[in-house]
Amino acid sequence: MIRIKDLELQLGKREIFSGLNLEIERGEKVALIGGEGSGKSTLLDIITGVLKPTSGDLEISGEVHSVNGVYADFSELRMAEMSPIEKLKRALCELKDDKIILLLDEPTKNLDSDGIEWLINFLREHKNLTSIIVSSDRYFLHETCSRTIHLGDEQVEPIRIDCAPLLPPTPSGAIPIVLEVNGLLKNRDGEPLFKDVSFTIRQGQKIAFVGKNERGKSKLLKTLATAYQTGDETGGCLRGNIKFSQGVKVFSMPRVYTAPSAKVEFDKLAFGTANFLLLDNPTACLDLPTIEELERNLIEFPGTIIFVDEDRAFIQAIANRIMDITPQGTVDRISNYDDFLANETVKLQIKEKYKH
Repeated sequence: MIRIKDLELQLGKREIFSGLNLEIERGEKVALIGGEGSGKSTLLDIITGVLKPTSGDLEISGEVHSVNGVYADFSELRMAEMSPIEKLKRALCELKDDKIILLLDEPTKNLDSDGIEWLINFLREHKNLTSIIVSSDRYFLHETCSRTIHLGDEQVEPIRIDCAPLLPPTPSGAIPIVLEVNGLLKNRDGEPLFKDVSFTIRQGQKIAFVGKNERGKSKLLKTLATAYQTGDETGGCLRGNIKFSQGVKVFSMPRVYTAPSAKVEFDKLAFGTANFLLLDNPTACLDLPTIEELERNLIEFPGTIIFVDEDRAFIQAIANRIMDITPQGTVDRISNYDDFLANETVKLQIKEKYKH
């Protein structure tokens, strides 16, 4: 299906590949992983013919499609009206498994959990479809790929996260409360982004805001950051109050859209001291080795974390409490993410919240 022998690629003075050998058989689902600049997307460009290698042999048996290539017959207006999962479904629906080599570059970015499950099922059902997938989503790769190919050299490290002094235990020995939130209501265009949001957080809890309410959960995270930074106990909400305990030092990382911007934010964190982190989609533009390093640092962090992220493996590794931030309140459980998703009571509560 695909045979690559002694592939070399030189771009200016930079050597991207040297002596790369690779074979992919019909029907295989193969993951390409590696750090930033390791050549993952570049290899896809070589397979599609967008780039020509400096030397080496490339033999392809089958019709190559990248997701972007399949989108080409849509007008910009029509594409703008479609959700990410609608675009993906339209791009994939007419592919003939036995004739196609499908190249997917970060296909789960901007997909919600339902969209990711749809794509997993699509790839499982199309057993003869050959796929090469570049992704940093470990859950998705684990569920779809039979083989992983590592490109480049994985020297990552930094991202150290130091911690300010923690709050001492209460006189009774209880873990101190670091944040109390009561009755928050935030609207957008007359509709609630979230309402009736109340919770108490104790030091050391690592909470993931999850669920289908994409705007609501990120807005709630930003509301908490605003309340801490400005001292406004409503955080700009129509109703409710937010109270951080004395001695809490918050670091807030906004969502960023490039790896260099993420590095700047992590550097700020490393050179500051905080015992409470608010992180908005910290893995969104990171490669897999960097995500794994960030994960190790956050697991070791002894303070409190609230975060929003779409990486299921990342949430599972870090969070010990999960909150689904629906437009009609929260579904809150002290558990890891897999147990939260599997719990029947949680499923019923979420279904009820999204009915309204």
